[in-house]
Amino acid sequence: MTYAIDLKNITYKYDDEENSVLKDVSFQVKEGEFVLIVGPSGSGKTTLCQTFNGIIPNMLGGELIGEVIVDGKDVPELELKDMASSIGLVFQDPDAQLCNVYVEDEVAFAPENLMVDPDEVRERVTTSLNQVGLSDFRQRKVFELSGGQKQKVGVASVLSMQPKILVFDNATANLDPQATKDVFDLLEKLYKEKKHTIVVVESKIDDLIHLVDRLVVMEEGRIICDGPPQEVLSKNGQKLMELGLWFPEISELAFELKKDGYQFKEFPISIQDAYKQMNGVWSYIQPMDNPTQEQNREEVISVKNLSYRYKNGTKALNKVSFSINKGDFVAVLGTNGSGKTTLIKHLMGIISPPQRKIKVNGEDIAKKSLLDMTNDIGFVFQNPEHQFVTDNVLEEAIYSLRVRHNLNEGEELPEELIQRGMEALQLINLADSKDKNPFMLSGGEKRRLSVVASLILGQDIVILDEPTTGQDYASATKLLELCHELHKQGKTVIMITHDIRLVCRWATKALVLNQGNLIYDGDVQNLFLQEDILKKASLIEPPISQLAKLLSNRSLSQAVITVDQFKNQMKYIGAEAI
Repeated sequence: MTYAIDLKNITYKYDDEENSVLKDVSFQVKEGEFVLIVGPSGSGKTTLCQTFNGIIPNMLGGELIGEVIVDGKDVPELELKDMASSIGLVFQDPDAQLCNVYVEDEVAFAPENLMVDPDEVRERVTTSLNQVGLSDFRQRKVFELSGGQKQKVGVASVLSMQPKILVFDNATANLDPQATKDVFDLLEKLYKEKKHTIVVVESKIDDLIHLVDRLVVMEEGRIICDGPPQEVLSKNGQKLMELGLWFPEISELAFELKKDGYQFKEFPISIQDAYKQMNGVWSYIQPMDNPTQEQNREEVISVKNLSYRYKNGTKALNKVSFSINKGDFVAVLGTNGSGKTTLIKHLMGIISPPQRKIKVNGEDIAKKSLLDMTNDIGFVFQNPEHQFVTDNVLEEAIYSLRVRHNLNEGEELPEELIQRGMEALQLINLADSKDKNPFMLSGGEKRRLSVVASLILGQDIVILDEPTTGQDYASATKLLELCHELHKQGKTVIMITHDIRLVCRWATKALVLNQGNLIYDGDVQNLFLQEDILKKASLIEPPISQLAKLLSNRSLSQAVITVDQFKNQMKYIGAEAI
């Protein structure tokens, strides 16, 4: 049989690393197949993908043992350009693959270098930008785009090469739910037309699982499961959850209901799978009113009529007003480019607000320096590499402590600070990497390091910009448990995120932005009963909420947004009700 991708007994070790990242991996993908690869952070998923087009070993060096044949070509013997028409790889970090000033030039760059006829290049640019929904962005400057928009440009630049094989390495990590759905819809179209072989490394498994032919699970550089999704999830579900992987929420519900004695004839992996078997035998219970008195809590952030326009004319914020109380756990939601990061930059003082527009702890922050703001607020950037300032993981974790204690670079650190740093690294499973360069960590590991480095000073307000991007479920949960612990201590947590499942589980308040306007300010659970808000902000409901609405014919008085809520608010009424 001829394979689009054929790896035989691959073992790989990076330069200056003692242990192999890939360990005797054999992996084949048939032409026209759709394969999803999952695994814990650092399990070797990205490394595996980078062998497909020769980035490993031709660019990154290291020692590669084994055979890599892609589209019939011996990859390690060729240059990267020789693989361009065979395979296209979209990275997790869009900045890692963008090299032009304007969007149009970026998308045209690869086919121009392949000496494609100019008329065809223009046609490919138009087609590729249409496919990712950026047809009106041709003349926009790449560096002015949001993270999600940059990623769409990266996808378009790969599509413009018209490769036979598409590899997406967590390519939707920075995209909002609607943009993610758009990309997955595009992948579905390309797959069903049988024009492409598709391999995806992805954590947003709920949105993709129903499309794929095979689910491949990696752990510590090896493939431990490989087969049809329903089979892999039903037989190995407990193992995958123990590994800390993102698991389809519907399948998670199935396992929980199974513990209570409910059996599915066929193990469900999607909303429709579950609905077919539960319709008519499950019903919504009207919850008892449980009024809670809202305590008068101290207001820590006040924003009044804040507007902001960028130099290029883009209006990012339009008369935004809200308040946040001490101890709130706030999720800031909205599509890419809706103004979320611009708003947060104002709160932090990175963008200096006009006077009397923003108060933090009762003080007008227009009068405060950025350094002074760090005493009140810990801020975690969207891209962790943008905040790394040392060449050592432990040093990075405690850099703020070094500055706070007026210790110069090279000056010996007190044992107390080292101990605090090691405790922080143990919390995020990076203690064994304390001597590594932060830039040598995996994407998920970089994210975890950036979070603890920003929070180590213990400020009372914590702001995180997409903290769980690229994280496996265990790592994301650890980060959110850390934030939850801070929340229980009375600290205020504000989080920009696209991960609706985490919002539903952890946040108590939601701010929803749309085209610079604040269109929702209220309780998280109530948000998912506001159909007009969800539609306007392109928010995709969690699968549990969608299933509950289908089973109850949408007659819910209170949203059902987590597995635990489903178990408490939905009731098995028996086959006689069919």
